[in-house]
Amino acid sequence: MPEHITGGMKEITKGISRYNKGCYKSSLEYFFRAHELFTASDQLSGIAVSLNNIGNVYRAMGDAESAVLFFDESFAIYTDIDDYQGAVQVLSNKAAALIDSGMLEKATNVLSTAEEIAQKNKISFSPLLNNRGILFIKKKEYQPAEEILKRALADADPQNFSEFATVNFTLGNLMLETQRYQKAINFFNAALEKDRSSGFYKGIADDLAAIGSAYFLQKKNELAVSFFKRSIKIYALIGDPEKVHSILEQLEKISAKTGLDITVTKHFVSRWLEGKALENPCK
Repeated sequence: MPEHITGGMKEITKGISRYNKGCYKSSLEYFFRAHELFTASDQLSGIAVSLNNIGNVYRAMGDAESAVLFFDESFAIYTDIDDYQGAVQVLSNKAAALIDSGMLEKATNVLSTAEEIAQKNKISFSPLLNNRGILFIKKKEYQPAEEILKRALADADPQNFSEFATVNFTLGNLMLETQRYQKAINFFNAALEKDRSSGFYKGIADDLAAIGSAYFLQKKNELAVSFFKRSIKIYALIGDPEKVHSILEQLEKISAKTGLDITVTKHFVSRWLEGKALENPCK
């Protein structure tokens, strides 16, 4: 195929590779390049894909408001070209961003629209169930949350590491919310196994931090510190200072209370946040 057709997809592939590692800033550059290439050659499907991916990055970086703008632009194109699979996917992503922002009613409406399109066009898309489950958790409707998330887990393909890890992580959060700590740890460990297999560094750090939280809530401080230390070092390596500071605050509180030493961990975290890592996984 001509380069002007394939060039954009090559950039998308590079961006997704970075995104799937949790290297969001570098992935964004590739998605913007893809968008420019698709725009220049008027490839509407590619433009929609690039906009959706840009939205995903902004959401992952905590800018849900910007993410929604890109999702809306992508959805409009998917609708124009009758790409219903793409439309369902981008609406699911938009709903997730709205949930992140606490706009639960808007998220509910967007999810309902996505579900209607999926049902009408016989499209199966597991993240819709996961997002619906998250909505129930946010509303503290735990029983329907558990029912729908177990459906999502049953539908999830274990070979689709990202999808399988995501549902397990959400179930872990539900177990934490309902104080079923050992079950939470089991689900987080299942997510961790898949995130390790896929090399999703950010996901690995999130899983470890969640397991640490489950142990902390059970007052098992030594285990909590062990998992927090592993988590914070990954966050530092991939350049996520907000997560680093959040975990460090917990570590310092536990350390002050118990005397557990975190000196070496703080050394590496400080070094890596300063950009002195010799093997940065996001380079």
